[in-house]
Amino acid sequence: MSEDSPQTTNQNDPIWVEKNEPRDVLYRLKRGLAGYVSYLAACEMNEAFSEYILYEPILRILTARGFKVECEYPVDLNDNQNQAGDKKRIDFSATSLVKPALKFAIEVKWAKKKSLDVKNDYIKLQWFKRNVANSRSFLCVFGRKTFIENPQLQYPESHKEAEDDFSPKGEIRIADLGKTKYGCRIYELKHKENKNAPKGK
Repeated sequence: MSEDSPQTTNQNDPIWVEKNEPRDVLYRLKRGLAGYVSYLAACEMNEAFSEYILYEPILRILTARGFKVECEYPVDLNDNQNQAGDKKRIDFSATSLVKPALKFAIEVKWAKKKSLDVKNDYIKLQWFKRNVANSRSFLCVFGRKTFIENPQLQYPESHKEAEDDFSPKGEIRIADLGKTKYGCRIYELKHKENKNAPKGK
């Protein structure tokens, strides 16, 4: 049994949800997306590959697992709330219907090379984490195995002074069905670990 996946599933039980989510649904997203894109590759749809083709299966998996989903969740990055400007948007905001206190955001990236620009994703997910009470933020990275095994995340300049960092969440999932292997991995935006800080007793 994978460390990602719980042994039993009952998304209608609040106790189970509190113990196992969002770990279970993130595991299903990785597994489902890897299989879905492998199917599309078999249909010779490689030229159409982008993060946008992942939106429908992500929405289906989230709703099937008991989450209310808002796509294109608006993010106001202006310090002045009355200031005019184009609002950024997060790909998905999910709230558990069984346990509404469980809320998280997901940004989706298709890796086309090992260097992955996550500047905008980082800023938007950091905003969500700070402005939506008790929420969590995740980055879903999809692409060829060679690109996502050890991607080089390109952060914004503000990351140097920020308290948050992307940390791998669970195992990488690879669909090993042919010459080109596609896979999915998920990062969580978490508090940076200070390696130089003194350890407590």
